[in-house]
Amino acid sequence: MKKISRDEAREVLMSITDEIARICKENGLRYYIACGTLLGAVRHKGFIPWDDDLDLIVMRDDYDKLMALLKDKNVKKAEWLEVVDDTRDDYFCPFAKVCDRRTAIKMDRHKAAGGLWVDVFPYDGLPSSKFFAGIYTRIAALFRVICLAMDTDFSSKTLSTWNLIYKRFFWILATVIGRKRFCRFVEWFHRRYDIRKSKYVTSLFFDTRVDTILDKEMLLPQAVFQFENREYTSFANYDYLLKRMYGDYMKLPPEEKRITHDFNAWWIEEGGENV
Repeated sequence: MKKISRDEAREVLMSITDEIARICKENGLRYYIACGTLLGAVRHKGFIPWDDDLDLIVMRDDYDKLMALLKDKNVKKAEWLEVVDDTRDDYFCPFAKVCDRRTAIKMDRHKAAGGLWVDVFPYDGLPSSKFFAGIYTRIAALFRVICLAMDTDFSSKTLSTWNLIYKRFFWILATVIGRKRFCRFVEWFHRRYDIRKSKYVTSLFFDTRVDTILDKEMLLPQAVFQFENREYTSFANYDYLLKRMYGDYMKLPPEEKRITHDFNAWWIEEGGENV
């Protein structure tokens, strides 16, 4: 297998995003580049220099439609596109990874399901009271820890003793409950509040902090952002979101906090590098 360089990997991620963006546009669905990807678009006009992933947000009602379209064999899309979500036996997180099946990855600390990927997170509704929304997101934060524990590669040499202890505890707990049964419960919990009727929204797997309980009406408007040699849509009111996530987001973090995903990637199909 041929190893994939960082530049090649970034091109693969944008090719995946191109397909998602096209399908959304053709079907009247809204998608938003988000998290570090949106920060990169605003601050660097592309990838954060030390970053190596790409994240999208889709409101829950459009998210369900998008997943159905991506899985529909009758919908036109690249033949290498693959959806990995918790309907698979070997994946336990309540959001989707849209992958390039021509690639393979090896991650540190986590088991890899699928190839190079773009994360697609749903935004879900929250209780109408910020107080109860805060409690709700804290419960979701605990569920996130358990989901990530189920995905842990315990053979990793970089896990600290504390990481091994608490992740193994939650792995055993989830195994006793039933890992897929627990996944179904988390999915139910995330969907409890209809996003169409909710004033507040967030990603219950990613933004599990009280300061990212977000006003839905502030987030719905879209704008086009330059991202490398592409253009993608995101939140027109990006300042509202980025300040809550990163504070002074235009200021570069110290070098020790410039975190990347620790993985290696390879082409597994001949000719796969022609993206």
